[in-house]
Amino acid sequence: MTMTTPARTPIPVAARTSSGGARRLILPLVLILGVGGLLMVLGVPWTSASEGTAGVRLTAAADQGAKLTITTLEPGDSVTKSVTIRNSGSAESRLSFEENANPTTFAGGELHLTIEHDGVTVYDGQFGAMNDVSQDVGSLPAGGSSTFTFTVSLPESAPYANQGDPAVATYTWTNSN
Repeated sequence: MTMTTPARTPIPVAARTSSGGARRLILPLVLILGVGGLLMVLGVPWTSASEGTAGVRLTAAADQGAKLTITTLEPGDSVTKSVTIRNSGSAESRLSFEENANPTTFAGGELHLTIEHDGVTVYDGQFGAMNDVSQDVGSLPAGGSSTFTFTVSLPESAPYANQGDPAVATYTWTNSN
């Protein structure tokens, strides 16, 4: 007796994929998402080099101003933020700016602020100590701009104290003819 086996028809490659291949791809993805979700729930911070300054914010205000807020800063760290003021008028104007803040207890009062106007230091001292001092910073040509750079720092010896109480200062720029 002779046995014959039926001829096998080749199965195209696309039809040979099984659910096992899809499982091999989906399982690690689900595992990564699950671990990420767990870390978020546990409060593990997500930071990168560009996000490390999240505790220092400089936000624009509608009234030709800006608000500088410090909520966290490690002793020994320094963060720099900038704002550009533009003269959209058709004539040259005089530019002045004023800080509105109080000396802060943030990190035991050791929070330091340096303000530069187009690369020239206009203030260098304790954060909030320039309160209500209006500074004339020169002329601004029609269509011109001027950049103010704020550098906030804590010395290495500063305590990690009052980090929950933000240090806040507002700045107002005035153009006059």
